[in-house]
Amino acid sequence: MTDPTLLYEAFRRNGHVNAFLLDELTDADLARSDSHGGMTVAQMFSHMGASRGGWLQEMSPTHAASTLTLTGGESIWGWHATDRATLRAMLTAGDEAALQAVRAHVDSGEPFADPRGVDTFASHPAHFLLYMIVHDANHRGQIVALLRQSGRSPERLDRLEQQWDIWRK
Repeated sequence: MTDPTLLYEAFRRNGHVNAFLLDELTDADLARSDSHGGMTVAQMFSHMGASRGGWLQEMSPTHAASTLTLTGGESIWGWHATDRATLRAMLTAGDEAALQAVRAHVDSGEPFADPRGVDTFASHPAHFLLYMIVHDANHRGQIVALLRQSGRSPERLDRLEQQWDIWRK
């Protein structure tokens, strides 16, 4: 991979899809869970946003700062929020931090740090963005399944299909 520009754009579109879904949810939707111990929808969004900072804290700590300020000193991995504005802020900060970190490491040719020896995207730093796209898609699928199982109307579920327009532009 010599030019990660397309991946950068795909990652930005992924952020737009996350924002679209977040905008479509009600406060009741954010509180939904599977009633069997699984995460609420708000907790899934929290995890999606915080995971960027959690990885960056290990791999490129200087790029994690913007996400860490949003946790109020809590561990990034244990952080969660329930309000839309805070969730959006974490997703936005995490996306920008991830892009900056990957660009910096691609431009310098330096791999990400690997303090725990877990091969932190050793093949190419841009794979971190692809990992996050797949990670987010997994949780968005869980969110839509929860909405369907909890009786969200077919019309409201159909509205969520508009997220695919973001990818096709």
